[in-house]
Amino acid sequence: MLALFSSAAAHATVAVLQPAREAAAAQPLDLTLLYTDDDTAPLTVDVPKQLTVNLTNGDLPPAPLTLQRDPATPDRLQLAPGQYRRVRYAAPWPASARGTVKIDPVGFDASPMLVTLNRGENQTQIAAAEARETQAATPTQLASATAAADTAAVPTTTIDTMLSGRFSTFEPIYFADGRNGDNLAKFQFSFKYRLHLPDDPRSRGFLDNLYFAYTQTSIWNLSAPSAPFRDTSYQPQLFYYVQDTGWKSPLFTRMGVAAGIGHESNGRSGAESRAINIAFVRPTWDFGDLGGNHLTLSPKFYYYLSKSGNEDIADYRGYVDFLVKYGSPDAWQLATTLRKGTKHWYGSVDTQLTYPLAKLIGSAWGGYLWVGYFNGYGEDILDYNQRHHWIARIGYSIAR
Repeated sequence: MLALFSSAAAHATVAVLQPAREAAAAQPLDLTLLYTDDDTAPLTVDVPKQLTVNLTNGDLPPAPLTLQRDPATPDRLQLAPGQYRRVRYAAPWPASARGTVKIDPVGFDASPMLVTLNRGENQTQIAAAEARETQAATPTQLASATAAADTAAVPTTTIDTMLSGRFSTFEPIYFADGRNGDNLAKFQFSFKYRLHLPDDPRSRGFLDNLYFAYTQTSIWNLSAPSAPFRDTSYQPQLFYYVQDTGWKSPLFTRMGVAAGIGHESNGRSGAESRAINIAFVRPTWDFGDLGGNHLTLSPKFYYYLSKSGNEDIADYRGYVDFLVKYGSPDAWQLATTLRKGTKHWYGSVDTQLTYPLAKLIGSAWGGYLWVGYFNGYGEDILDYNQRHHWIARIGYSIAR
């Protein structure tokens, strides 16, 4: 794989090869430059003795690291037309490096590379297996890979890293507006923070997978005088989470699980105060090709530890949020959350359809076109026992 091509002298090309996705901390950081003679005449190429990269690790600021050239490589390479040569650079990993590390070469027009650093007991064996998957082949294959990278308009969401493994998105982040009677805009932002980065990224230990998350959702009445917020829900959570438990079955592709405690309130006092505290467990099953269209089923089972101002909320919300998703990481996705109260037909339907803007208006755009539909009780916690008219909205989503 290639990070990206960058131009060198004359008609030569130098490329930074993508390292293995997972590296052993006991082994050096190893990067390879590929020099290719694209001219019709022989070419002499000067090869630097050092390669500098910036490492972004966790919530630490970027730090430079200097890699040394393989001593067996001469200062100059003699290349025949169409010939290529690999030049290896290496340096020990810094002691502070943990989790997912972003590698940004200095002086080369190359995309940043993400490598997960393994400090566990079996790090060497795992890293060796990963490295075998990333061996470079012929210049033709390398050029083909580059062309594919250049034409890929939409980045995938397989890596959801904001600060190299600690901060990441949690619930969808969006702003949307719609009207059915009142003009009620809705926006939400959400993140999760990993409290402890494990030595082994495959660890399923409790402390190694403990997260704090925060979600805030607001309903904004744009049609009322002074455009007040109708209600805002504040939702901190503390929970254990693994995306893949390792449990295998022919029935599903992957199973994850989350379990913890959560709080939701609207921050008001008096008669309009609403608050709940819950304990929850959320298994998640994925069916099909995770890189293409696939189905996700994720029921969230919860128990009310306490209620304030909404003692009968289970009548309208019940004890399960059932999320059903279908779609692809780089195309459309439909996500629906269903709730069923314990009495009558109380409950709600919340549906969100998203599509990458890069596929609609150009690869320079990030985020998603967002279309939502809500019908039922309790779109906000203030009016948990009030049935609202259905409402459809359209807007922009940063994460889905």
